[in-house]
Amino acid sequence: MTDLSAPRPYDRWSTNPIDRAEDAAYIFGYDLMRYCRAEALRSVDPAKLPKNAEEFQSQISAAVDLALNGVMDLLEGLFPMDAGPNHKVSYALSVCVVDAAGTTTERIDISPCLLDLPIGYWKWKDGLFR
Repeated sequence: MTDLSAPRPYDRWSTNPIDRAEDAAYIFGYDLMRYCRAEALRSVDPAKLPKNAEEFQSQISAAVDLALNGVMDLLEGLFPMDAGPNHKVSYALSVCVVDAAGTTTERIDISPCLLDLPIGYWKWKDGLFR
């Protein structure tokens, strides 16, 4: 990642905890843009402009589905992600259940690779969610 717009390598992350969290968030955002947003935008063919609202909705829905699938792939570790030349990056996703007082009741890690993460999204989208 030598591009000037790329986040700092891990070796140069801040030592201040708040700034360090921002460095981590920057690299996550960078990978989201690189792997998820860019792929979704490539899927929209400007030569096939929609002729009506239904076609427009269909094109947008397909691009959103592609972007969300990219996020799930990102969380599953399917893309080569790094934080500079000496470090790799992986991301995790948890479901946190909290009670009415805001106290965490349970935290369940669902990625990376603990189950097929896209199942929840695609089953919901296809009307098979229970």
